[in-house]
This record gives sequence, C-alpha cells and structure tokens, in this order.
Amino acid sequence: MNILNSRMLRGIERMVDLFLLNLIWLIVCIPVVTIFPATTAMYGVIRKWVIGKETDGVFRTFFGLFRECFFQSMGLSIPWFGLAYLIFLNYQLVHSNMLMMGILGVLALLFLSITVYLFPVMAHFETKWKHIIRNSLIMAISYPLTTVLLIGILLISLYLIYLIPAMIFIVGSISVYGSYTVCHRLFT
Repeated sequence: MNILNSRMLRGIERMVDLFLLNLIWLIVCIPVVTIFPATTAMYGVIRKWVIGKETDGVFRTFFGLFRECFFQSMGLSIPWFGLAYLIFLNYQLVHSNMLMMGILGVLALLFLSITVYLFPVMAHFETKWKHIIRNSLIMAISYPLTTVLLIGILLISLYLIYLIPAMIFIVGSISVYGSYTVCHRLFT
C-alpha cells in the first residue's frame, strides 16, 4: 500500500482544501458586495470536485471562477438583496396584521427556497440570470423534500456558527459541499 495514495491522506487533503476554500471565501466576502460572486465561485470549485474534474489548486480555480462569474453574479445580487430588504422592511411595517404576516411568511419561505438553489444553478449551468431564477424556482417547487433538506443544511450551518463562532472557518465549505452534492443528483 502506497502511503501517498492512502484514503486517510486523501481525506486529510480534502479537509485542508475545504478549509482553504472557506478561508478564501471569507476573505473575498469582506467587502459585502462580493458575496454573490464569491459564493458562486465556491460552488464552482465544489462542483469540479464532485464531478471529478482536476483543478489547478484551490486558489487558482476559485479566482478563475470568481472572475468568470463576477458580472453575472453581481447583476443578480442587486435585485436579490433588494428583495430581501423589501421582505424584511415589510415584516417591520406589518407586524400587527396576522394575515399580512402569514403572506409575508410564505413569500419569505419561497424566497429562501429559491435562494438555496441559486448558487448551485449558477455554478452548474451557463445561462442568463433570468433563467437562473426561473430554474431555481422550478426546482424549489418541483423537489420540496430536497428544498427542505437544503434549507436544513443552511440553517444547521448557521446554528453551528452561532454556537461556536470559530466554526465559520470550516462550516461554510462543508455545507456547500453537502448542498451541491444533493443538487448535483438533481441536475444529472
């Protein structure tokens, strides 16, 4: 048995790659406006790992994908942050009206359901941002159990970061790996 090809060494190498990917993602997300392109690039790197494509290393692959998807992701981030802000603002305005709170709750759930598919769809398909939103909506409605699973992965990772703030350095890439693996099965 060759020590360099052992399962344990490959597992350690993957964990280091996940840590580095998460660290790069965190650094690139420091200016908040780059969250969408950085997250899309992170999903792109994970996509290459899942489909078994060789990468040129975490740094080169991440920044290549970041440049490649920058304008499309930025174009999508502006209306998406705007919609999120409108939903939040409406919650603040109608907190006494139960009917409106229910309607906003459904809209917020639909928004979250579409959001968990946005980045995997952007990383997997090369298409216009209108089609990305449409495809994410179709997938969110067509696969409700998968949507619940993806939302669960997101919420669990946020909860882990809330409990142990140091988890921010690894949980992001692990949750992206899990959610993209689930989405990849839907795509193929």
